[in-house]
Amino acid sequence: MQEILKQQSEKYLARYPKIFFCHVPKCAGVSLSKAIYASVYPSFLKATRFASYIDLKSSRVSEALLGIDMMTARESQLITHLNAEHMLYTNGHCIARPSVVSKFYTDWYFLTILRDPVDRFISEFVYNKFKKTEWLKHDEDIEAYVDSAKGISAGMTYAKYFSGFTNPQDILANREAAIESAVANLRQFAVVGTLDNMEQWKQDFNQKFNTSIKISSKNKSPNQGASADILENPTLMAKINQLCEIDQAIYQQVKGITKAA
Repeated sequence: MQEILKQQSEKYLARYPKIFFCHVPKCAGVSLSKAIYASVYPSFLKATRFASYIDLKSSRVSEALLGIDMMTARESQLITHLNAEHMLYTNGHCIARPSVVSKFYTDWYFLTILRDPVDRFISEFVYNKFKKTEWLKHDEDIEAYVDSAKGISAGMTYAKYFSGFTNPQDILANREAAIESAVANLRQFAVVGTLDNMEQWKQDFNQKFNTSIKISSKNKSPNQGASADILENPTLMAKINQLCEIDQAIYQQVKGITKAA
């Protein structure tokens, strides 16, 4: 009887695709992760071991106890999820480096969406400065932020997430290789697109999974006036555009991928 139940369960789970949604910060990921799950899976699976997420608390504990970078801990979580036999869905802020995608993309559908890098940079700065929660919250002025290591790293978010280069200095030293590697990696994703063409992303998703996704709006900016002040400052905008040059090159090529598709 137990074997029969096991076979029936496996047959039931096999009806559903395996999806990892790579949530790049400030790219509408909260809205999308919820919408993806709701449009593909039954709600009760969320309370089971078949659906998960890259957990912030455990990655912070791993960083503290093992002395490793928190993102490395998150990548380890991701690989554990991707390698789990019956896992169906996972998501979160986590690098999807080429070696991991290449290993698992034939069994898993990798999904993501990108936003104009300058808009993303400003949104992330404002959100983390004015949000109520403490995680990644800061009190820096934008003038100091754009010259800081944190600001420089934020300008290379897409390169860090997708190229295989995670150190900003390595990305700068290998600019063209980082761009090429990130774009090639994103070509392996089942659904990838840009926030300014969300309708195309939704169409691609619906076609891929034979569904009709409904996306709401979450995590709006806690201070839209601060964003406007930055946008109206030409000196700051010149610096931000320079910081985001590598990500902008990746972003523009992704826009080309979606148009060609």
